[in-house]
Amino acid sequence: MAEEFSITEWLKTAKNDPKVAAQPLIIVAALAFGGYKTLYAPKVIEFGKEVKKNQRIEGEIKSLESAVENLDDIKLDIEEKKGAWEKAQKLCYKKSEMTAFLRRIRELAQQSGLNIKTVNPQAITQIKAGEIIVEKFPVSFFFTGDLTLLGTFLRLIEKEEKITFISLPMLTPNASGTFEIDLTPTTILIPEIEQPAL
Repeated sequence: MAEEFSITEWLKTAKNDPKVAAQPLIIVAALAFGGYKTLYAPKVIEFGKEVKKNQRIEGEIKSLESAVENLDDIKLDIEEKKGAWEKAQKLCYKKSEMTAFLRRIRELAQQSGLNIKTVNPQAITQIKAGEIIVEKFPVSFFFTGDLTLLGTFLRLIEKEEKITFISLPMLTPNASGTFEIDLTPTTILIPEIEQPAL
């Protein structure tokens, strides 16, 4: 049979022999180290992973918060661009409306009393307006008449809702006091762009 363990006997022995006294300390240290390795160390690693995950999530939340803060500015910018596009559509002919511009020039000439036979389309040139490419579309016709007719025609061009501009050459009357010049009204054609639904 095994001998019974007595604490008082062990304490007496431990006083005289330091090796005996160190045995329980080694056992306690081994238990503490084993507990650290099996219980605490894995939890520290798991805690570190959770901290990194939380930091990543916090970064995503901050970027979302800044996007939400800028949302009102973005909405305002979109509304301004929509308004500018609607205004441009009212002021400019679309590319598909080239013939409407030719007809309108003929109508304005007739209203002002000019007798013109043909309105001749000229070469179209592209220009950049902001972020889109637009086209300058000039047409020309031969004008014969006095300053009253010319002034009436220019006034009608000026009152047009759609953009129409014209540059005049040097005005020199002929022997009969009338003017004979080539007039070149020009408009801006905008592309056929569908406005995205937001």
